[in-house]
Amino acid sequence: MRNLHFTLALCLICAGVPALGAQDLANASGIPFWADSALRKAGVPGQYNLSSTVNPAMEFGDFDGDGFLDLAVQIVPAGNRLRGLAIIHRIDRSVHIVGGGHPLGNGKNELPPSAGWAVERRWPYRDVVRVDGWGATHGWIAWNGESYVWVQDSY
Repeated sequence: MRNLHFTLALCLICAGVPALGAQDLANASGIPFWADSALRKAGVPGQYNLSSTVNPAMEFGDFDGDGFLDLAVQIVPAGNRLRGLAIIHRIDRSVHIVGGGHPLGNGKNELPPSAGWAVERRWPYRDVVRVDGWGATHGWIAWNGESYVWVQDSY
């Protein structure tokens, strides 16, 4: 009888606990709720996967120069393995796909596995994504006020 009461109490407690949803999984990997909801609203989870669901490659930076930290997270399209970035602006929750099958502006449509990337303060009030180790090609992915563009490094 005691086991029956314990089982009944456990069922009542668990009934009030929501199932672990995809948003909770994204938050467990460090992606903030505002970015997760923007990615879902843009339909990114159906078309792209995070580079890793446990520890995705991501960095914060003020890419659009509005004074709030935005987020860049590495993605790969569900149908192929072309690496790219999803950049989410904090204020308007807009999602911008760079690479991952979309043109980068340098004749490429992906960030190859040999390329590393990081956020760097390059211009006053605006951060950029620095891309290195791509053969002889180095440069930045920067917001020009309307879209993300490739800026070739001069060295």
